[in-house]
Amino acid sequence: MLKIAREIAKTLLPKSTIYSIKRQREEKRFQKYTQEKLELNYRLVDSGFAPPKELIAKTAAFNEQELDRQSNNDVYFETGYWEILRLFQILEHFSINPRTIGSIYELGCGTARLLRHFRCIEGVRLVGSDVNPEMIEWCQQNLPEIEFYRNELKPPLAFAEDNSFDLMLASSVFTHIPLNTQELWLAEMQRILRPGGIFICSVLGKFHASTLLGNQQLQELETEGSFTLTSKDSNATYSTRLGGSGWDVIQTRAEVIRVFGSYFHIIDYIPGVQDFLVLLKSNPAVSVVINPVPFPAQKF
Repeated sequence: MLKIAREIAKTLLPKSTIYSIKRQREEKRFQKYTQEKLELNYRLVDSGFAPPKELIAKTAAFNEQELDRQSNNDVYFETGYWEILRLFQILEHFSINPRTIGSIYELGCGTARLLRHFRCIEGVRLVGSDVNPEMIEWCQQNLPEIEFYRNELKPPLAFAEDNSFDLMLASSVFTHIPLNTQELWLAEMQRILRPGGIFICSVLGKFHASTLLGNQQLQELETEGSFTLTSKDSNATYSTRLGGSGWDVIQTRAEVIRVFGSYFHIIDYIPGVQDFLVLLKSNPAVSVVINPVPFPAQKF
C-alpha cells in the first residue's frame, strides 16, 4: 500500500515538491545516523550552496534529461546525503570508527558534493583537489573550512606528503582516468595514504557496460578487460561528451582486481550503478580484522 501511495503522490505533486521531500528525508537520515555514531565528535553544519548548473554538467550528468534533474538544488543535496551516508555505513561495516579519522582527502572532489558533509566530524582535516580550476575556485569561495587545491592530469600531488591521510575518496574519478594514467594515480594514492588507512573509490562496471556499449564494444570489453569511450563517441555520457570528464573508462571486475590489487589490499568490491572498491594500505605493525561479509550491493 505504501508503494502505491508513493506512486500516486508522484503523479499529483509537482517535481519540485517531490525533490524537496526527498532531500529533507535524506538529510534527516544522515543527521540522525552521524549524530548517533559520532556522539561528542558530532557537529551540526549547514550544507552550504549548490553549484551552478554548468559545473554540475561537467561532473554528474549521464544525459541531457538527467542534467535537468541533477542541477536542481534539492536533488544535488539529496543524492549527496544518500551517498555520504552510504560511505559512513561502509566504514561501519568494516569496523572503522569515524571518530578516529583525523584527515580525509578526496581526489576529483568536483564541487565537494560529498566532501562537504564530512564537516560533521569535529576537528577533522578535509582536503579536496580537482583538475578543473573553475570547480576549485567555486569551492574555495563557498566552502572556506575545507582545503582545496588544483591537481594536474598526472601526479604527483604537490600539497600532499607521504602517509598524510587516514581516509581517501575518489568517487567518479577512476571512471574517467585513461588506462595509461590509472596506475600512476594508484601509486600516488598509495604514497599519501597512511599505513592502515582506507581508500574508497569507484569504477564503471556491468551497469555502464550494459547501458552504454553496443554488442561489438561489449565483446572487446570482455576480451581486453576494458573499453574507453571519448567525447567523440555518441554513446558516451553527457559529461564526457561535454568535455568535462574526458573519458568513460569501463572495466571488467577481473581487470579492476588485477590493476587495483597491485597497489592495495582489496577489502571489498561493491557492485552498483558505479562499482565501489574498499582498499586498505597494509600496515605490518597492525593486525586488521576484516569483515568477511561483503557490503550489500546497490540495487538498480
